[in-house]
Amino acid sequence: MEFSESFKTYSNAELLRVIENPDDYQPQAIETAKNIFADRKLSEMEIKIAKDELEIEKQEKLRKEQQKRVVEDKVKNIGKSVFDQINPIQEKTPNSEKTIRIISILFGGLFLFQLYKEFGMLKFMFTDSYSEWDFSTVFYFLSFIIIPTATILFYMRKKIGWLLLTIYLVYSAVSTIGLFILTMKVNMYPEGPTAIFPQISPTIHILSFLFLSGIIWVISREKIRTIYSIGKRTMVLTISIATLVVVLEIITIFRQF
Repeated sequence: MEFSESFKTYSNAELLRVIENPDDYQPQAIETAKNIFADRKLSEMEIKIAKDELEIEKQEKLRKEQQKRVVEDKVKNIGKSVFDQINPIQEKTPNSEKTIRIISILFGGLFLFQLYKEFGMLKFMFTDSYSEWDFSTVFYFLSFIIIPTATILFYMRKKIGWLLLTIYLVYSAVSTIGLFILTMKVNMYPEGPTAIFPQISPTIHILSFLFLSGIIWVISREKIRTIYSIGKRTMVLTISIATLVVVLEIITIFRQF
């Protein structure tokens, strides 16, 4: 009785779906659907139309599942390709053009994720009358300009793209070391002045550092640098200067605590 009233409103195809999928429904529901379907005394043509509708529905569901698997496989392949590129132990030399494309897609995706994550803050800063802009705020939002600019120029094989991306990567990698130290100090002295910083697992900082360092290693290889007309001296100066600037910034912050 509990299924009878609702099943009476079902179309012929919907009743067939219940009947042909006994594992998805209770035995009482299956029996009720069979009885209602029989009581309708459908002609062979009506039954065929119902079966055709159900078959179309099955094919559409199968198509969507296949599309989902294709997307999942693409994501897995991209992830595997990124790992293969940053893995220092390579069985064979990777293709430089493929490496550039993968890194560009990766950082393009990271930018979109960051944009999505910080959308509320962006909306507040640009629309709310109570928002205040100062140097720290501008510096905070600078990454929203640097990351897409560096990614696009890097993808276009521009020298400035390599330089901007390398500076950003070095800055981020060295900064994670400072954040790691701060995190350890918070864990050691939970009531100290560093407690104002959000407590993030040290493992996250270690993994971030390894990931960023791996990308730096990849784009600093000679085959990649040749595409961007980056000499060894330019590479060393870029990485060294960026590292020095971040280290000085970290030291300045640490002196405040």
